[in-house]
Amino acid sequence: MIKKLYSIISLFTTSCMGQANPPAAVDDSWLQKSYDHVIMIENKHVAQAGDNWLVDIPLVESPDSHYVFFLSARIPTALFTTSNTFYPSIKEFTLIVPDWQLYHEIAEEASRKGMCIEPATTNIYYHIRRMDTLVKIDSVRVSGEQPGITFHEPKVPAGNIAVYRSESYGSVCCPKDPKWELEKEDAAVIKSFEQQHKVSVSGTYRQNQGKEGEHTDYYTLPRLTAKQRLDFILMKRSQWIVNKATKKIVFKPQVFTPWLEPFVKEGFREMREVKYDQ
Repeated sequence: MIKKLYSIISLFTTSCMGQANPPAAVDDSWLQKSYDHVIMIENKHVAQAGDNWLVDIPLVESPDSHYVFFLSARIPTALFTTSNTFYPSIKEFTLIVPDWQLYHEIAEEASRKGMCIEPATTNIYYHIRRMDTLVKIDSVRVSGEQPGITFHEPKVPAGNIAVYRSESYGSVCCPKDPKWELEKEDAAVIKSFEQQHKVSVSGTYRQNQGKEGEHTDYYTLPRLTAKQRLDFILMKRSQWIVNKATKKIVFKPQVFTPWLEPFVKEGFREMREVKYDQ
């Protein structure tokens, strides 16, 4: 029998008078006896730059499906509830996180007493639901016997590409999209990144979106490491701001993820590779 030690967290806990409501009975009915197709997030899948992270696992995102992730890497859990760039099309997921704080405290206690203590397996299960601009979070801390877990390694389906960043331009006229001013500096910015990181940025595909120059550029970054991909994402995020000199923008820490796009090989929306040396 699973031993549940701790269950908490619900947003929507403040009344209209600004006073906290009395604690309600915790609903842990969402906790399952077993979880299939669990996606493991390990250190090998992760890159960090400052307070920003990349989880480099391309994944088919379905708004109607419930996903389960086991977080082995030490990414701050709070980022998964606040970041709108962690698989943004997923509306509901469970995040399973080892109770690292408990393990650390037990290890320190064992060290002080010169003992060998084997802690019970303890995980925190977060049930996260994204509802428009709100996020509903429930959690349960489980020690001892755990729900059964079957892991699954996602694959990129045939005919799709993994994309790490996209940029869309509107019309060249009538009226002209201000982002076209950024296009003038794009090649130079990318060349500077290549020289700084000693890499070659390739696998950028352009897709027509309209008859007045509208198009989208998709960056697949196939020759870059996860850390280099994250650095590229952050560089382009900072560059891709119209009239940047007149604005004061502070970016919140984010967990970024790639997404999948169908690769169109023919017709008006055919994807053509962009060559920066031309």
